[in-house]
Amino acid sequence: MDLTCGESIYAIDNIEREVIDCEIILSETAEKMLKQVIGGNGLTLFITVQGGGCSGYVYDLDLRDEEPTNEHQIMKQNDITIAVHASDSTLLNGTLIDYEEKLMGGGFKMENPNAQRTCGCGLSFG
Repeated sequence: MDLTCGESIYAIDNIEREVIDCEIILSETAEKMLKQVIGGNGLTLFITVQGGGCSGYVYDLDLRDEEPTNEHQIMKQNDITIAVHASDSTLLNGTLIDYEEKLMGGGFKMENPNAQRTCGCGLSFG
């Protein structure tokens, strides 16, 4: 079996999903953190879903200095541009992205109304 990067032998995702208008919400804390990281560099937050993790899917957040393609849905919240691959729209629609400070460092937390199960790491869902 040949796997590409991001795929898992436990959750290979060959399902063709419906494409819907996707909404992603950034909490005030996540927005503030992203603005600090992005600065004035014009970076776009790309959010994708990959097969893997202990619950079936893994979130992938990536700041890139590139334009989204016609395969992405583009959202803006204040000065932050968010790009979601159209095929991930049904899995991500309505997701709230928050940022939490913790004793051992901080990180982004996803609150996804489409997740039927989640993992303690906060980055895996199913």
